[in-house]
Amino acid sequence: MRRAGLLLVGLLAFCSPAPAQNAADKAPVKGIGAAKEGDLVTVKGQEFRLFGIDAPDKGQTCVNVRGQEYDCFALATRILELLINNMNIECTPRGESPAAGPTLAICRAENGDDLAYAMVERGMALAYRPLSFDYVSIEARAISFRRGLWGGRVEPPWLWRSRQTEQKLDEMRKPKKAGAP
Repeated sequence: MRRAGLLLVGLLAFCSPAPAQNAADKAPVKGIGAAKEGDLVTVKGQEFRLFGIDAPDKGQTCVNVRGQEYDCFALATRILELLINNMNIECTPRGESPAAGPTLAICRAENGDDLAYAMVERGMALAYRPLSFDYVSIEARAISFRRGLWGGRVEPPWLWRSRQTEQKLDEMRKPKKAGAP
């Protein structure tokens, strides 16, 4: 009987949902915002990744309508900076954030603008479908009007990161030349 009781307690512990996150962890954070990347803001020293979008990464380039390469990471970051414009920002955590890294959040400027929506609307970020379909229709409109990055060619940031990782792995796989350290 004792074993059955222990088994039942263990089973209940295994089947019970994980403890809920502290309510304070999900509370909105308000304060003057700053752009660190095209999809990353800081408020009161905390970093928040804009939920549902992906913007070009550092080192990523795009091609404009004239066929010239440009730093689309810097441009996307600058546009987010202009949208924030030293306003108060409220970031509300959303979804499961990665163990390491910024908290995923919906961030709104004091004028009510959803920063992720504004970035996708201007063609400065892409809807990140593996996480959310919230911004897909606004992305389609940005594409149809050839706004921002869509005025030329842009590689989706998740594909660019994957390609960068593959290139690094290829470099590591190359045999070293004799006599090289």
